[in-house]
Amino acid sequence: MSFILINNIMYKILFVILFLFSSCKKSAEHSEFENIWSFEYENPAEALSLLSNAPVAVNGSIIIGPDGQVTSLEINSGKKKWSLNLAGDAHIKVSELLIRGAELFIKDDRNDLLQSIAIQNGEIIWQTSSQPYKFFQHANDAFDNENLYLIGENYEILIFDLDGAFEKRISMLDYGIETDARSIRILDNQIIFSQRLRQDNCATQFCGRILSIDKETEEVLWEYRTENGGFIFEPILLEDEIIYAGVTDGSGEFVALNATNGEVIWKTLDIIGQSYTLTDSMVLVNGGVRLYALDKFTGKELWNTGLEFGGGHGQDNIGYLNGYAYHAHSGRLYILKGNTGEIVHTEERSPDGSPFQLLAVDDDKVFIQTFNALYAYTAWE
Repeated sequence: MSFILINNIMYKILFVILFLFSSCKKSAEHSEFENIWSFEYENPAEALSLLSNAPVAVNGSIIIGPDGQVTSLEINSGKKKWSLNLAGDAHIKVSELLIRGAELFIKDDRNDLLQSIAIQNGEIIWQTSSQPYKFFQHANDAFDNENLYLIGENYEILIFDLDGAFEKRISMLDYGIETDARSIRILDNQIIFSQRLRQDNCATQFCGRILSIDKETEEVLWEYRTENGGFIFEPILLEDEIIYAGVTDGSGEFVALNATNGEVIWKTLDIIGQSYTLTDSMVLVNGGVRLYALDKFTGKELWNTGLEFGGGHGQDNIGYLNGYAYHAHSGRLYILKGNTGEIVHTEERSPDGSPFQLLAVDDDKVFIQTFNALYAYTAWE
């Protein structure tokens, strides 16, 4: 009897050891995608703000603005640091918050205001009126060491210095096409901006242009045109003197341009760039129903992964952290291996039941907005 009892005890001990080993091995492969904190919006969220204005990680904080105010949260706990109500019924509807060092710049099209806000405490450093001009919200602006370059409502770029003084207006009508600038980048003496075309000079009715002009003389330095679609929603990206840009309608293309002269480095056709992000070696592109990974230096397609369609918004952004891509689609949150595109995890719905939307990644965490709140999760490993 004692021998049988000892065997049973040894069997149980062995079982526990094997179970613990299996658990440790599983933990080594990945950690659970765990919700670590949440912050419920203090005001009802505005739909267009939710669709365009992603959270931003900066200086140990997460900044959000979907609910008629700008709010800063502590990145590790979600505790509110400060909030600043926007005047009247103003809302933020840009894809990029304009942040320069310790300052956040907000353009308010409802009240014709430009504000500089201290990121540390939310205090207004200065504010100035845009009148007689008005701002265009659904566009993405830029800055350099001297000025802010803001897209105006009437086919124009409005230039202010960093203290809020108005400098000058550049009319888009001087460059042959009656259409707005959609995104601006600054490189040395260049103002580079993207547009979509719908005029008679566009044979397909789905055309786009990226134009570079001199900051001082306003003369054209170079021009790139395509008949494969217009540059509409997503900001063009500038890195290492290369412009990366995807069209958001038409037959589709994604292009990399030498930003010093506009020459095409590579072009990949038949891809719609609803949103996109850069990694060290890839361009990750949200094509609306598929995610694509393109080689950053050649444009070669590395992988593409179809996502289950369930209705909802198709323009949500892509985050990339520690070898994994994060993307919300049709209300779900997908996590994919960056090197293969394999889906390793799916969150069907947020804790509050509303769809996942725009996100940010930083500090080994994923921050994602819903209709009701911002949620922070541990990054997948």
